[in-house]
Amino acid sequence: MISRGTTASFIALAAALVTATACSSTVSGEATAADPTTSAAPTTSSAPTTTTTTTTKAPVQADAADYAGSQPGVYYFLSESGKFECAILTHTDPVAGCQGTMPSSAPRVPGSGASDVTVPANVVIVESSGEGQFSNIGDIAFMDPNRTAQVLPYGEALKVSVFTCTIDESTGVTCESDAHGFTVSADDYELW
Repeated sequence: MISRGTTASFIALAAALVTATACSSTVSGEATAADPTTSAAPTTSSAPTTTTTTTTKAPVQADAADYAGSQPGVYYFLSESGKFECAILTHTDPVAGCQGTMPSSAPRVPGSGASDVTVPANVVIVESSGEGQFSNIGDIAFMDPNRTAQVLPYGEALKVSVFTCTIDESTGVTCESDAHGFTVSADDYELW
């Protein structure tokens, strides 16, 4: 049990701390060594510190069954902008990729029928191992042939096998597998 004297002491201490905090100020200038011949105690000052915390919301997990194609191990989705048609394919060599009009800064790649001629890329892919890369293909490997692919909404993540794909309104489509992946939009890209 706390006595009235102890409670009064706590209140007085709290009031003193509030008063001391309210009366504190920041002094700017250079620190100097105290003169040992004077009896004044050295003073110190410190600038107030500011801490900023940024939190990002983790994407909501999309239900992979909603994106399943007609073949097992095939999952199709569209970007919100409609500029990219994408897929996660696990029925053969696992790969995730998108087809569409790639940014003008994307590198030219060997043509699908003539490897000695470079052409604009029309797909970006990441395999289960290895960095993301641009390519040019002659078929619709990442497009739903039945044209029933759904839009993957902003803020949702489609995770199938080792791949996770998301779409951000400002950065575009991102698909990654462990330490490798790609981000692509109509204006920019990043491969890792």
